[in-house]
Amino acid sequence: MFKNKFTNGLIFGIIIPLIAFPIIYLFDYSLIHSKSVSVTSNASFLWTGFKMSTLFLIAFCFNLIPTFVANKRYMEEFIRGIMVPTVIYCFIWFFYFKNDFM
Repeated sequence: MFKNKFTNGLIFGIIIPLIAFPIIYLFDYSLIHSKSVSVTSNASFLWTGFKMSTLFLIAFCFNLIPTFVANKRYMEEFIRGIMVPTVIYCFIWFFYFKNDFM
């Protein structure tokens, strides 16, 4: 599955957040709209879900899973390939959402 090649890591680094984000978004959406959360919560505290910037950041963090596995197998080139798109995604995230936290 994992080969110690830069291009394989690059492909994994690009694809994993794109797959993880819809899963995380649907999980957040289902929590917001579930009946059990609205029944058990009191009127003073209503959870509105995660901010969109947080969902994107969690999706980027999913790249840590194959990085951890590759690190155990000493696959440095694969890890470098994963880190390139992760850093690019994080720069895009920072400049896109910088008004939310500054």
